[in-house]
Amino acid sequence: MSDSVEYDEEAKASNWKKFVRKNLLIHLIPNMVLNTIIPYFAFKAQNSVHLFSGEQNLARFLLPMSLLLPFMITLDILKKIKELQHTGAIYYKENVKISGYPFILKKAGLNGLYSILIVFTLMLTLHFSFPPNHDFGVTLSAICAGLLAGLYSITFFYLAIRKFKIETT
Repeated sequence: MSDSVEYDEEAKASNWKKFVRKNLLIHLIPNMVLNTIIPYFAFKAQNSVHLFSGEQNLARFLLPMSLLLPFMITLDILKKIKELQHTGAIYYKENVKISGYPFILKKAGLNGLYSILIVFTLMLTLHFSFPPNHDFGVTLSAICAGLLAGLYSITFFYLAIRKFKIETT
């Protein structure tokens, strides 16, 4: 009897590892690639990249990304965790179970709101720190957008699962 319980717990712990590995790669790679390539080609069409001025400015890419990526990553991961919890496929803390979509939407909305506020504040600080019409460079701006997307993918993935995952030895 205890062997089957141990096997079941090991299988659920293994499911967590598979879930983390698979979903982290699903979010990380496309977000980094797309959020580097799209701004690069948009910025390549012009001579310079500014934070808030110009037709293709950095804020045009970073601010929507800072709202939507954390929201969508958190929403997707929490929905997947909810499905796995209800099927019993993963080992999770018994007192922490996702009960419905209002919790998921609230958590995703707060993550998106906090990240856009932080990025907007940092961009305003940069805007007032540099001289007027400072050029940030096409390649550097595109790479920074991709790295920020990768940071969002990792950060908000782990923020979504940290409350539910039981650390197994």
